[in-house]
Amino acid sequence: MKKRNATVAVIGAGDYIGGEIAKKFASEGFTVFAGRRDGAKLEPLVKEIEKAGGEIHARTLDARKEDQITAFLGDADKHAPLEVCIFNIGANVNFPILDTTERVFRKVWEMACYPVFSRAAKRRG
Repeated sequence: MKKRNATVAVIGAGDYIGGEIAKKFASEGFTVFAGRRDGAKLEPLVKEIEKAGGEIHARTLDARKEDQITAFLGDADKHAPLEVCIFNIGANVNFPILDTTERVFRKVWEMACYPVFSRAAKRRG
């Protein structure tokens, strides 16, 4: 793998789509900055990317917190030019709508619709 002078920020680097996106960019030589709500769950992804010769920086990240997103994108850009931002968050809530509490509904809405990511990303570019 040829190392690039570029980073990718994956917000929502979960066990499926987000993790696979991170692995693909790492295999293309990007330095990956990966975040998810429970950063401890990133350890298998970190091990896999590093074993393959890639570079990854992983952390706990709440996509609803603008200061966290801003710091995350800033750290990625300081490491090497930030070329790609992936916003792949999901609430992973599987309730019928009539059984969903207001608290859970608000959480899902905040994670999927609240424009924190786009505000932070626009300030960068």
